Amino acid sequence: MNRRSFIVSLCSVGAALVPLSNVSAQEASAAGKREFVEIRTYTCSSMEKRDKLIEIFDAALIPALNRQGVKSVGVFWTNGEVNDGNAAYATNVFVVIPHPSADSLVANEQRLLADAQFMKDAAPMFEAPMNDPLYDACSSSLLYTFATLPQVKQVTQSADRLLQLRIYNSYTIERNAKKISMFEQGGELGVFRACGLQPVFFGHALAGDKLSNLTYMVGFANKAEKDASWKRFGEHPDWQKLKADPQYKDTANKIINIVLRPSKASQL
Repeated sequence: MNRRSFIVSLCSVGAALVPLSNVSAQEASAAGKREFVEIRTYTCSSMEKRDKLIEIFDAALIPALNRQGVKSVGVFWTNGEVNDGNAAYATNVFVVIPHPSADSLVANEQRLLADAQFMKDAAPMFEAPMNDPLYDACSSSLLYTFATLPQVKQVTQSADRLLQLRIYNSYTIERNAKKISMFEQGGELGVFRACGLQPVFFGHALAGDKLSNLTYMVGFANKAEKDASWKRFGEHPDWQKLKADPQYKDTANKIINIVLRPSKASQL
């Protein structure tokens, strides 16, 4: 099986794993076409290399993806101060790439290689020697957006904005599906919005590590808004009722939380 067939098949399976049976046709139609979201995590050996990689992504990758018709591209970084005291991700660069179709996802790499402007603008990355690369590793996860939140969108343009990336791992695919239902049909997304937790995207993981999981990103104008929003959420009576509902017991056994800042050219 070639790469295109594999990814298209995987996306078809992912669509089946996130059924529309509990989402009305009117809701799905009004929400729009669902996207495939790739999250790339680049690991650098130093802060200097991390910052150089961000510069290249801002100057070369984001414009090149936009030329392909891929919009709302996000590039992010973090450190111990930003991430509430956790410095574990300080030399990572996070890139969010929303693809409007499986074809866009499959063709992305070849289109970049065929883009002369991108190859020129990204030359410092390609010209780095093998024994001293700008990044040491790149991992990737592939998401299929929720039916009720089909498109990635920017929720704030504040200069002090923070984006929070959260991964909810479930120990079975059934519990993962139930957690997704908790957000969509159970009303947790509504509680999020009411409390100021504005969704950038919500997606069901089709590939990557930490499966099964759902991954989402929410945005805030600043740290004070983030802290206040989560406080409101924790105290909200609808959330208290939801988490006590036995049908949603043990839906997320591990949660990864990363608070991020956008790069200068980030579109999220």
